[in-house]
Amino acid sequence: MRPGLALAALLLAVATAATAQQVSRAHMEACTEWKPEGGHIGTRNDCNRPVAIKFMAFPGAKLVDIEVAPGGRFDSGIAEGSIEGFIFTVCPAGYGPSLPFAKESAQQISESLYNCLPERPES
Repeated sequence: MRPGLALAALLLAVATAATAQQVSRAHMEACTEWKPEGGHIGTRNDCNRPVAIKFMAFPGAKLVDIEVAPGGRFDSGIAEGSIEGFIFTVCPAGYGPSLPFAKESAQQISESLYNCLPERPES
């Protein structure tokens, strides 16, 4: 085998092994119900474990990335009817969406077409 081909095969094997180690989890949207309380958009965590919520309102709002304990509530602070829309993901704590959390992925995220992957620790 040529050296370049051998190196490519080795890199492919390493990448495949790294991907296999990333065990995905299903999203946890089923145990969160988005409804206003106090006039603000938000949700309560009715799951039996902490969840990681990513939330972004349109237009131009910044990303909110927060963990919510079981029975806790995420309050966006945004008044119902004051924005064009929003996207969110709900994953087990320590996990994040398999899609880039950006407006470009809004259609897939809004259709719940994502899984949850372990979050990478900050370097």
